[in-house]
Amino acid sequence: MTEPTVTLSSSSLLSKWGFNDGDTPESWLDWCETQGIDYNALEFPLVALVRKHLAPAIEQTIEVTEIGTSHNPIRALTVDGVDVTEVWFGRAPAPNLTPDAVDVPMTEVLRLALEEAGLSEAPRHQGPSLR
Repeated sequence: MTEPTVTLSSSSLLSKWGFNDGDTPESWLDWCETQGIDYNALEFPLVALVRKHLAPAIEQTIEVTEIGTSHNPIRALTVDGVDVTEVWFGRAPAPNLTPDAVDVPMTEVLRLALEEAGLSEAPRHQGPSLR
């Protein structure tokens, strides 16, 4: 049996609404639920996942930037040296990024979430889930 994963789409780096508009993926919430992990006590580590897994996998030369927003918080600033900020809003054609996506195992997502929270083990539900 293969381990469940979170899929990070390369095209999400080119959109204000990418990575599910910056929202936590349902697959992560569901996995935490099945593991008894209190996902409300952990931040989904989207920026770390992109920096450590997606950006290095992209075949084009990209520069990413973090944005303080309620939308997608990490985007490509340049692709092969060309500014792509107008692409974020659909005002310019998007370059093709390859590969299309990367899959990151849930255990690695958890490891990064714990690292960011400064925890050595996952917080557990104390009672029934509120989901």
